[in-house]
Amino acid sequence: MITSYIDDEVRIKKYDKREVDGEVLYVETKEWKMYKERKKIMLLMESSDLPIHARDLSFSDYVGSDTDKIDKMLKYANNFDRYKNVHLYLWSHENSTQKTTMASILGKEILLQGRSVHFILMNTLTKLLSSGTFENDENASVAKKYLDCDFLIIDDSFDRKKATIFKSGYQIPFLDEFLRTRLEIQGKATCFTSNYSLEEIDESVFGTSIKKLMLRSIKDPFHFGTSYSMRNDFNPDTLWGEE
Repeated sequence: MITSYIDDEVRIKKYDKREVDGEVLYVETKEWKMYKERKKIMLLMESSDLPIHARDLSFSDYVGSDTDKIDKMLKYANNFDRYKNVHLYLWSHENSTQKTTMASILGKEILLQGRSVHFILMNTLTKLLSSGTFENDENASVAKKYLDCDFLIIDDSFDRKKATIFKSGYQIPFLDEFLRTRLEIQGKATCFTSNYSLEEIDESVFGTSIKKLMLRSIKDPFHFGTSYSMRNDFNPDTLWGEE
C-alpha cells in the first residue's frame, strides 16, 4: 500500500496505521482527505471554466464586514433548488469590486452540490453563437452546454468597450435568441456581471429587445457599492420580493 503522495515536491501522508481489537487498520489522514477535496474542486472548476483563483476562496474572503452580501449569496447557494429560475445581475461602475470573484465563488458552491455550472465572457459567447455553432453538428455541444447548464455565469456583460459587435449588428439576434431561450423559455439560473446597470445597457449596440428582456428578467440587480451604501439597502428576509 502506498502510504504517501508527493505533489509539487510536498509529501502528503495518506494513511495512519491504527490497531483495533488486535487488527491493524489503515485510516486516511485528515491531510489526505483535504488534499483530495481540493483536487476535486480544482478539477470541477476547470471543467466548468470557473476562474481557478476562486478555488480556495469563500464569500467572506472578499466582502469583509459586508454581511449583507454574504447573506444574500449564501441564501441563493444554499437554496438553489428554490432559486434555480432566479437570475442575478452583479454590477458596479468601478473595477476591482470583486463581482467576478463573488460570482465564481457562488458558481463553485452550486457546482459542489452536483449541479452543472459554466463560466464565459459575453464577448466569447457572442462570437461562439454567431459563428454558426448551433448549425454545426460537430460543434453544437459546445454552445449547448452553456444553454442547458443549471447555472451560467456571463462575465463582462453588455460592455460596449469589450464587445466585438460589427456595425451591422448581425451577431445580436444570435445573442438575443440564446438569452431569451435560457432566461424565459428554459428559466435556467443565469448570473451576469457588468460595469453597467440594466438601465445603462446600450440599445444602439445590444438592441432594444435584449435590454427589455434583461429589465423584465432581473428582479433584483445586485449593486456592488461601498460597505456603507450596501448596509442600509438590503434585507435578506425579503429577498426577491419574498415575505
